[in-house]
Amino acid sequence: MRETTDEDIDQLRTGIGGFPEENGSEMGPTRGRSFSLDQMLVDSGILASGQVAKAQATARTEKKPLGRILVRDGMVLPRDLATLTAINLGLAMVDLRSETIDPQAVAKVPEYVARQYTVLPVAKVDKRLTAAMADPTDLQLFQDLAARTGSIIEPVVTTEEDILEHIDREYRLTAQPMFSDGSEGESSDSSAQRERVTAKHLRDALPAQVIELLLSQALQDRASDIHIEPAENRLRIRFRIDGILHEVMNLPAEMHPTIISRLKIMSGLNIAERRRPQDGQLNFEGADRDGGVRKIDVRLAISGTVAGEMAVLRLLDKDKFKLLGLEQLGFIQETQAQYSRLLRLHHGMVIVCGPTGSGKSTTLYASILQMNRIQNKIISIEDPVEYRIADVNQMQVHAEAGITFASQLRSILRLDPDVILVGEIRDQETAVIATQAALTGHLVLTTLPANDTVSGLIRLRDLGVPPYLIASSVAGIVAQRMVRVICGTCRVLAPLPLRAQQAYTSELGEERERFFQGTGCNACTDGYLGRTGVFEVMMMTVALRQLFLEDSPRYQLGEQAARDGMIPLRRDGMLKVKSGTTTVLEVERALFTLE
Repeated sequence: MRETTDEDIDQLRTGIGGFPEENGSEMGPTRGRSFSLDQMLVDSGILASGQVAKAQATARTEKKPLGRILVRDGMVLPRDLATLTAINLGLAMVDLRSETIDPQAVAKVPEYVARQYTVLPVAKVDKRLTAAMADPTDLQLFQDLAARTGSIIEPVVTTEEDILEHIDREYRLTAQPMFSDGSEGESSDSSAQRERVTAKHLRDALPAQVIELLLSQALQDRASDIHIEPAENRLRIRFRIDGILHEVMNLPAEMHPTIISRLKIMSGLNIAERRRPQDGQLNFEGADRDGGVRKIDVRLAISGTVAGEMAVLRLLDKDKFKLLGLEQLGFIQETQAQYSRLLRLHHGMVIVCGPTGSGKSTTLYASILQMNRIQNKIISIEDPVEYRIADVNQMQVHAEAGITFASQLRSILRLDPDVILVGEIRDQETAVIATQAALTGHLVLTTLPANDTVSGLIRLRDLGVPPYLIASSVAGIVAQRMVRVICGTCRVLAPLPLRAQQAYTSELGEERERFFQGTGCNACTDGYLGRTGVFEVMMMTVALRQLFLEDSPRYQLGEQAARDGMIPLRRDGMLKVKSGTTTVLEVERALFTLE
């Protein structure tokens, strides 16, 4: 970043961007040049003078900055506006996603001030405070920040969206007014002294406020689950982000009973029951990391431990799910072509295998979205129904009412379906009915807990389904895992340990020393941002069916599947390493076995 001189700062404080100076001196941080946004846009050829004049009239009427009006109305791109502003003022242009933001600098400015001026402190060195701004021509902003912080303000320029995104992130654990004593006379000085929320802050908060804060932070952190776990002398809070648990907070142990009771009330559960497991659901509306407001369904599971009741909240993001398709799941071209062929069948069983949390249900939902739901009658039986899909008849298991996978499957067969989705095969009865349905002209999609495709085939036999039924009904099996994706913002080429290089070479047969990996930045978690799937697709060929009926060993089934065109999970993972999508260490973590 460019370090602005004291003289530049003085000029910024005394009037820039159309604030006339009484002594008639030059304005702006660049000598000999006055900064005028309207003139700059015309001179650069971005807008005509008539367009600028119209935008100025709108800005005066709405009493908003000209730049904000131009961006809102789509006349100028935010990044272009910020770049021109930086060039004309001689300031540094930054991307906050690649910057390391100092929490001590953030603590110098209250959140409401940051939002009011659209400014974010980035770094603090001695008496100099570097602040990212969308509008560095705001005189009031410099005066207010200098008075509050007692620092010399060093401006850098970025877009308003970039600042707002990082305000949400950096202040997400900042104490809100709900933690104050409720007095209206709270001074600005006390507001400036607010710190990041700790267990001490939350000790005096109401349980509902604590839960709201945790849900808000989880949404901004892209967490899929919140784990509330009691211990002897603390209440541990962990978030599952991209499949990995991260400890985010430890609360006082005495807060545990009230938080669990409040969760039960919010989910309509029995607060007096403390020994038996309970499941419930609640709705939450909060702001995501992009500044938008989203409605999230939260699935709650509570179960007792020796230290007290443990709770897990799963966040079901319906808006995010709407964007899913097979091409977004992580299939490489060959495996996606194989899987698409299976989905075009009119009958047979397609099984998706993998451990809990490997994305099996997501794959089935994405598969349904690829089908013609007008010409095909699709019925699903799930436990529970996580996402509603248009034009799909979805049923939910209810064991207490006698509604099980097996009983519903019998009734579904009388409803003339084309495609049947069975959430999971858990017992022999369900397995047998599903295979019989696949033989009677229905395409059955289902999941099965197994480590790979061959294990899925053997697992179905172990459930008690006759081998001849399996060989006749199963059309293909998909096995999958989820691996974290390297963050595109901080991705660099770097050498890996020899063991990781050997793992890559042994799978793909090529030597390589340097691989892409994330270094960690404000946009990601530990160098990773998001997840993608690793897949293997086994098509049930004639040769494979014959080996299975002959009760051949597991390794022979795997070798035959590979000869028939199956790309194993580990190879698929290493191909994603080769393309720079993920890392060797991540593939090794997701696919670790003792074999």
